[in-house]
Amino acid sequence: MTAMRFTRALKSAAVALLLVTAVPLVTTQSASAKACGGQVSGSFKAWGTRSVQVRGAGCSTRWAHLTLWQDDSCCNPLWVRIERQLWGSYGWLTANTKTSGKIYWNNSLDVDTAGVPYSPGDGQQRFHACYGTGDTLPTSWLCGGWVS
Repeated sequence: MTAMRFTRALKSAAVALLLVTAVPLVTTQSASAKACGGQVSGSFKAWGTRSVQVRGAGCSTRWAHLTLWQDDSCCNPLWVRIERQLWGSYGWLTANTKTSGKIYWNNSLDVDTAGVPYSPGDGQQRFHACYGTGDTLPTSWLCGGWVS
């Protein structure tokens, strides 16, 4: 009878230990997965009928997203880009940039750039989404805020 009580107590302790250990892991993974998908908080910036934002997926990639809605402006092609910077001994240095091709539109549009790496193992990093206009690659860009 004593051995049976000891076994039950041991099983109860093992289950309690498992719950104490496993529940925070599940919660952390869910929160982490949510942080890695969709729009990156703080990156959205709008100018009238145009907006840019940084988006991410799978905790390994970031890209720029441009939205135009009911924009009847004529004749100036648009460009969108994502920029990734890493913190180094000389400050923030651009590590990756992806730029779309020339974009022509008719009223409304959603466009994404190719992705740049999101790699926390590389140290401090930040991203921003930008757009510019012109027949050739713009020399000046309108950009959203920097985000991690």
